[in-house]
Amino acid sequence: MEEEKNLYVVLGVAREASLEEILAAYQRLAPMCREDSENYDPTDFPIQGLEQQEYWELLNHAYRTLIIPEMRARYDAGYPSEELPAPVRSRAESLALGSSAAIQPPPLIVPASEQVRPHSIVLQCPVQLEELFYGTRKDVSYQRLVNIAGQSELIYQTTSVNITPYMRDGEQIILRGLGNQIGAAQGDLLVVLRQFVHPSFSAKGNDLVCNCHIPLSVAVLGGIVVFRGIDNKTFRLMLDEPYPLLPPLVKVIEGEGMKTRHGRGKLVVKFYVQFLPVPTRLRDETANLLRQIEGAFKRAEDAYN
Repeated sequence: MEEEKNLYVVLGVAREASLEEILAAYQRLAPMCREDSENYDPTDFPIQGLEQQEYWELLNHAYRTLIIPEMRARYDAGYPSEELPAPVRSRAESLALGSSAAIQPPPLIVPASEQVRPHSIVLQCPVQLEELFYGTRKDVSYQRLVNIAGQSELIYQTTSVNITPYMRDGEQIILRGLGNQIGAAQGDLLVVLRQFVHPSFSAKGNDLVCNCHIPLSVAVLGGIVVFRGIDNKTFRLMLDEPYPLLPPLVKVIEGEGMKTRHGRGKLVVKFYVQFLPVPTRLRDETANLLRQIEGAFKRAEDAYN
């Protein structure tokens, strides 16, 4: 069997690996090569040099084959993988959909500080910053093992996760009983919230940080700056103090940050000067004006000293 098609090598496990070791290998490698991952490095995988999509498909094929004892036995016996039966979407799914009450216990959200049981599944859930601010409900889909008629079957499952306005990036939600079912042991589903990068805001705990650009004229002469918060509220700030030598100029607005159980955090606005190129026809006039300003400043400084 060629190495690039050896499913044990794909997962980086020995041929005699236990079911738990196969599960652990898949859960370790899958987040790094899945289609939406930006951290794929071919040198981090047991088989090196493969494209991300190629390894993702190969990894899932290996997992689906080796996690089902009947399919694994046929694979070990030398049957080509393309001739193996594919029960993932056949009897298992039809039974799962037809008798969901028997294999899909009601999810119970518990604090992530509690102990996660063996055979649990870790799932990354991407969210927008606005979803963390307002709260939302998201459907997540994943694969898990269940016992059906005394046999282990790999099924696709979709469940709903309630995200409150008090949750943050990296928050962990445990859904009891929605992980892998190995014999009599029932694992959990651990959902980890991962926030997309926002073009204007970033969350720092309960505070929101907003980067704003102001024209040079406002930085030098002062003026009113208009911007919007994450809830689309309009703010008008008068900037009349000298712009700092080391940017940015920082303003803090109380009670306009992320929602908390007792109110809202702070909105921290960082102002950066937007330098624009000087048109050719204005270069001489601009240069003379800047020299006059610099000269006036130096004379005032000399008089003070």
